[in-house]
Amino acid sequence: MASCGDIATMEALAVTAMLRQHFPDLKLRFVNVVDLFRLVPSTEHPHGLTDHEFDALFTTNKPVIFNFHAYPWLIHRLTYRRTNHHNLHVRGYKKKGNINTPMELAIQNQVDRFTLAIDAIDRVPSLQVRGAHAREMLLNRQIDCRNYA
Repeated sequence: MASCGDIATMEALAVTAMLRQHFPDLKLRFVNVVDLFRLVPSTEHPHGLTDHEFDALFTTNKPVIFNFHAYPWLIHRLTYRRTNHHNLHVRGYKKKGNINTPMELAIQNQVDRFTLAIDAIDRVPSLQVRGAHAREMLLNRQIDCRNYA
């Protein structure tokens, strides 16, 4: 799980806590990106990570769900030459919403904790079957929050 931005980070941290609660044996890493230029190769920008450093943080073969406070394509452009780019799934702004509550806006743009947790369950092979009950519970909680808003 990775994030960039204040609300995106709070939601991603909530997801991490929820996943650890429901799946205590799941190996889960949280990476908070403060400087976006760390995502580009060190040969392209002085703040950039080497390939080895990037792989150490984001792995070479595991799914990464990246919650971003802006347009998802930016993260893809910054990481397109990295080893695990094909497993990088970015959630971000989709120009959905109007005058909404923050939770409603997050749900509509699919950057809320429930969508992210469901995304993790769907992308981690070991959770796809045993996570069905938790997935259904998360969907119901998301519906409850949307109705409340």
